[in-house]
Amino acid sequence: MNPSRIVLRLSLFLVVAVTLAGHTILAQSDITGFWRPQPRNQDGSGMIGDYAGVPISASGRWRAETWSPDDYDLAEYACRPHAWDYSLEGPLSQMRVWSDVDPATQKVLAYHGHLNQQEQETTIWMDGRPHPPANVLHTWSGFTTGEWEGDVLVTTTTHLKETYIRRSGLMRSDRSIVRSRWRRMGDYLQITSILYDPILMSEPYIRTTMTWAEDPTLVVAPYPCEEATEVAVPRGEVRHFLPGQSLLPGLNPKLTDRFGTPYEARLGGAETMLPEYIAKMKTFPRPEGLKRGDLGRGGGGGN
Repeated sequence: MNPSRIVLRLSLFLVVAVTLAGHTILAQSDITGFWRPQPRNQDGSGMIGDYAGVPISASGRWRAETWSPDDYDLAEYACRPHAWDYSLEGPLSQMRVWSDVDPATQKVLAYHGHLNQQEQETTIWMDGRPHPPANVLHTWSGFTTGEWEGDVLVTTTTHLKETYIRRSGLMRSDRSIVRSRWRRMGDYLQITSILYDPILMSEPYIRTTMTWAEDPTLVVAPYPCEEATEVAVPRGEVRHFLPGQSLLPGLNPKLTDRFGTPYEARLGGAETMLPEYIAKMKTFPRPEGLKRGDLGRGGGGGN
């Protein structure tokens, strides 16, 4: 055989081998299975009305200040589902993930997820379909597409309903976009979620606390819910506060949490996300209602 042809064939073989090796290194991870949530901190300091560390805009602050805890006592709210992206961060986020595979090509067409919290579900479309027009129906799970970047699944979610991102009234608008990065590390699955909200946020809001451990024995129990009238809030009435009149303890300048967090920091904003803000916090006056034995949930107004 001609030596030049031998060299050419060896070169082609090496190119193919390197390509396949690179493909193996960047292979897609398997995110399917049963996942048990790891402990995480969901609601900041726990002081209702504390928005520190959240890049809310002026509009977002006004929206949050109108929220009343009595909302949860409405009959219409009894079986109102949490949004998928909020449920991921909650403590009842036992999760099952499975896939739809095209039998002809063996390619994954979609991933499906089911959470224990109010049995929320989502679909991650992997077949390259575009997102619908802006005026298409918005839902609690939204419309999600995904693509692999190496061994990280990157998802983009649009068409979400307006809902809370914390149980103390912090909201995101229905124009929000959520981009998440799903990364499997051995027996652990970690999701980094980035919320883009042009209305109620001034900058992206990043959440990295969501981690699960694989547990093939996990039982994801049903979450039945039946609407019932449990309190004396008249049907159709929506409790709320007018701007500047909220009774939430985090918005009371005379109260603080067990760390002595100043009132100005609790108003939130992009600046409060930065480590440099700690030095600025030290210049703020300490709230008058600080009580050393206070558990930090708005109680204890004495000196």
